Amino acid sequence: MERVECLYRVSTKGQVDHDDIPMQRIECRKFAESQGWIIIKELCEKGVSGFKVAANDRDAIQELRDDAVNQRFDILLVFMFDRLGRRDDETPFVVEWFAKQGIRIFSVKEGEQKFESHTDSLINYIRYWQSEGESRKTSVRIKTRLDQMRAEGLYTGGPVRYGYRAVEKGRLNKKNKPVKDLEIDPEEAAVVKEIFERTVYEGAGPFVMANELNKRGIRTHHGAKFNALTVNRILAERQYIGYLITKDVTSPFLPELQIITQELFDEAQVIVEQRKRKNADWRNIPRQNSTGALLGGNLYCATCGSRMTSSNPGKGAKREYAEYLCYMGANHRVECSGQKAYVAKRVERLVIQVTWLLLDSIRDTPKDASIEKRMKEEIKALSDRVKDAKKKADNAAQEQENLEQEVAKSLMGKSRFNPEMLSRLIEEASQKKKELQRTAIELEQQLTNQKKIAEELSSYYDRFLGWSGEFGMASIERKRMIIAQLYKRIELGRGYKLHFVLDWNYEQFLNDAVLEGVKGVENASLQPPPKIRKRNRAAANQTRKTA
Repeated sequence: MERVECLYRVSTKGQVDHDDIPMQRIECRKFAESQGWIIIKELCEKGVSGFKVAANDRDAIQELRDDAVNQRFDILLVFMFDRLGRRDDETPFVVEWFAKQGIRIFSVKEGEQKFESHTDSLINYIRYWQSEGESRKTSVRIKTRLDQMRAEGLYTGGPVRYGYRAVEKGRLNKKNKPVKDLEIDPEEAAVVKEIFERTVYEGAGPFVMANELNKRGIRTHHGAKFNALTVNRILAERQYIGYLITKDVTSPFLPELQIITQELFDEAQVIVEQRKRKNADWRNIPRQNSTGALLGGNLYCATCGSRMTSSNPGKGAKREYAEYLCYMGANHRVECSGQKAYVAKRVERLVIQVTWLLLDSIRDTPKDASIEKRMKEEIKALSDRVKDAKKKADNAAQEQENLEQEVAKSLMGKSRFNPEMLSRLIEEASQKKKELQRTAIELEQQLTNQKKIAEELSSYYDRFLGWSGEFGMASIERKRMIIAQLYKRIELGRGYKLHFVLDWNYEQFLNDAVLEGVKGVENASLQPPPKIRKRNRAAANQTRKTA
């Protein structure tokens, strides 16, 4: 009696749920019984695509191959031949391999696949060529429909982002089966908001936030602890502003899915991008600072220009106060004759005094229409310069082309230029064209930047005005963030003299009288305590000896 092994396969979970494998099993058993065969093994593949998954990655095919090599069965039976696969570059050769092992291949619906002639091989190949074509068409139809549904703002399955949950809301599919839609999970949405707000308003880093969330017992969807990567993924997820996004398909704005505002999301992206540039000369977010100092990364030594660091007294230290140190100068990494150590709270008190002066002034400063007018004039002037530069570059290109057309005439002796002169003129024209084109590109970039600044003028003013209302009650983290954005650079020199370099985006709203007032404050001198004065004198003496 012939020994038979059967293979049953379905591509999707839906087919499993609809009993497609039991149907294949029933039909194969009937067919084997009618032929007088005995089924010794039945292999099932659930949710395995015969088009996407290669035979080498299918356990059932590998088991059948092993049994064939060891002559454990005589006939391979399937409901239809496409259960073996749907790849025209692979499946025909898999079938032929079984035949070469002496195995007969049968389909309940299509009969036996023989290899007695060249025509049989051709039929075998054409069968799977057609199957692959059908799979490709089905795949395209499904993808197109899913893309259409996503573009309509419908959830089509897949991982649910943190902050949301999938629930049934009464929507039915084409088979009248209920399908799920997304809605905001209030508890998780509160965590998402906290992550964005603390990133933007306090400059909190992903490691810090992940540790704090874990300490509070907050977990991800899968019950895992938060880590920096999880936090960064949340910060990069555009779905939180109210869009369903899958690869290259974006839905219309869905207010029912919006957890944070577009403005908050954009500000978070700026901060995340700046954090990637760890060695940048300037960033308007505080650098990592575990000492709790107010000036986290934008305080510089006025003498040598090195970035200053903060230091807290360690266990057993004689001093009881935090300091700002010129680390590079104190450790003789650079030549620095300036003061090496400053009492932190005295520096911070003066910085807060100056910041209050600036923020108080903006409360009484209306958004000057003359600034907007000046911006428009600058944009118009730049536009004219761009047009002029492009025109000159086009003229230079035309001049080079005219000279190149003279080459043939010169070689025939019909030009007023000899070849040597013509070569020199063409080279000069080429250089002139390149310089003018480069100038045009630079001016165009300046124009783009100026237009962007003009568009953001109101947002900068509103942010500046908002700081004036919150600075007094703000936490140390928030104060640090405001100071980092307001000042491009703060220079600290001997005798506690400070020089403030404001970010131009905010400086433009301050009148000359206010800026002059800041200059008056920056020259205020606060004497350090005797211990620090003694240490500074010793460091200065050491520097002179080294020199």
